[in-house]
Amino acid sequence: MIKQLIVGALIYVVFSFQLIASEDRALFWRVDSAQTTVYLLGSIHFADESFYPLRTEIERAFEESKTLVVEIDESVPGTAEKFQGLMQNEGMYSGDERLKDHLSEKTYQALQVHLKELGIPSDLIEKQKPGMVVLTIAAIQAQQTGLKPDMGIDLHFMSKLNSHKKILALETVEEQLRIFLEIEDADLLLQDSLHSLETVKEEMKELTRAWKQGDEKAMYKMLFEDLANENVAITDLYERLYFQRNIKMTRSIKSYLKQNEKYFVVVGAGHLIGDKGIVQLLKNAGFRITRQ
Repeated sequence: MIKQLIVGALIYVVFSFQLIASEDRALFWRVDSAQTTVYLLGSIHFADESFYPLRTEIERAFEESKTLVVEIDESVPGTAEKFQGLMQNEGMYSGDERLKDHLSEKTYQALQVHLKELGIPSDLIEKQKPGMVVLTIAAIQAQQTGLKPDMGIDLHFMSKLNSHKKILALETVEEQLRIFLEIEDADLLLQDSLHSLETVKEEMKELTRAWKQGDEKAMYKMLFEDLANENVAITDLYERLYFQRNIKMTRSIKSYLKQNEKYFVVVGAGHLIGDKGIVQLLKNAGFRITRQ
């Protein structure tokens, strides 16, 4: 079974690195066109005090930019309500239907063992659909390390917005959640996720080291290298979770590069790396890209 899935979900939720960020090389690029410059920063969505201050070059690039671009603009009124509404209306089973009804006995019992190890009450997830269970486990694991969503890199920059800066969103909360709401093979999803939980702490330490040292190859190897050998349901999930979104995000970034003002783009770090990552897609389109 793959180790990437729950790690991938953790990166989707957090990309948690507990080191002093002012010394980090980080995943940070400058993209230049004939008209302007766009900065790309690999994001972490949960963090703590040890992440700040960020490297001077990163903060300076933000100050130079006219527009901040994030995956989701959480400052838009009603965003939290939309998220909760989707979770309740589409991420939960109705009536007497339960998670157990959609899993094999083996997978369901393995889930109970892992929930107990994580200190998650079974009742908390009993009505959740499998994709929501994966996100719940990932978020709880992140918070058990002491990381907080209100200290994430995205929110750090959003809190620094003023009347001289604009904010744009690359996606909506509906688009992001639907990836996990529309998973077809529930049993396989949870099987792979539970197997991955056994090594996820060590995997996250290695990802931390890779990010700290700017080691894109090591990060790519852990996240994506073995996907070609996996079940089609898993590769399809990664196609939707990363690669299709990368294409859409790149299309938006290319439109920014036609403008006459600078943009500062903050997206999940997994979207920037590899042959199908945003950085490579922009290189393929002929833009000049410099690692900062």
